Amino acid sequence: MSDIVNVGICTVDIIGRTIDDFPPPGGLRLFESLTVTTGGNAMNCSVAMAKMGVPCDIIIKVGKDALGDFVRSEVAKYRIGAEGLIVSDDSHTPFTFVAVFSHGERSFFHTMGTNGTLSYGDIRLDVVRRAKFCFVTGTMVMRTFDGEQTARVLAEAQKAGAITLLDTVYTDAASREQWQEAILPCLPHLDYFIPSQPEARAITGETDPSAMAKFFQSKGCRNAVIKMDARGAFCRDAKGHEVLVPAYRVNKVIDTTGAGDSWSAGFITGLHEGQTMQEAAALGNAVAAHCIQAPGASTGIVPLAQIRAFQKSTPTAS
Repeated sequence: MSDIVNVGICTVDIIGRTIDDFPPPGGLRLFESLTVTTGGNAMNCSVAMAKMGVPCDIIIKVGKDALGDFVRSEVAKYRIGAEGLIVSDDSHTPFTFVAVFSHGERSFFHTMGTNGTLSYGDIRLDVVRRAKFCFVTGTMVMRTFDGEQTARVLAEAQKAGAITLLDTVYTDAASREQWQEAILPCLPHLDYFIPSQPEARAITGETDPSAMAKFFQSKGCRNAVIKMDARGAFCRDAKGHEVLVPAYRVNKVIDTTGAGDSWSAGFITGLHEGQTMQEAAALGNAVAAHCIQAPGASTGIVPLAQIRAFQKSTPTAS
């Protein structure tokens, strides 16, 4: 039982490394390694918190299948609160093939499964209402839950006194209309909207992070953060104060899988500890820096004390 609840998507990730191009029909390419691990925004964020030593609950939906058993075993392994975990026979457990390029970026092939059938009626509202922080993550690949249903959960959380946050999944196939249909109903119920720069651009049509953040606030969101990869995180608070919080320098980027989810884990942890928005964003940057220096979404995450020591000893990119 925790006062942080992460609601959203899970997957089983099949990660192939290193894959720099794809064969034509009938062709063959060699790659170095294959890793099977849990993934998906809510799962990644929860595992990162657990590895830092930060208790959290999770609300995800899996199928009655071997991959679902694997996800549940990992939730238990990391002692993540699972009262709200849903096991259903209406679809299979989602899975993703992740192709990792030599420079660390990745491409995804995803099957939606139970992420697409998660609905408001599945959500344990008692778990949501007792939380001090309610984070919904994975918007754009939760076909049923996206938009109005997500907004209802966020509204319930806010009414119960929780701080609410939302993050998305970047899909280049979605139109601006589809992005806005999923996001705009949620913004009036958000304390923090924390998309990546490509996601914010897809929603707003803007290229400047300040303009993106102002758009979100004009639609009802109190605070906005634009995650900007190697540049860090652009923050605009409810009073209009803006700051770019720089990323930390790392020796080598191994794999960016889960970097945004690790950032979210650090950011929420900072807010939970009473840090300012800027301080929490810096902690998010530090957790993400650990993520990208190891293969997989959470392999590189270490206890919070070590991340704090990293912040003191490591220069930022600015």
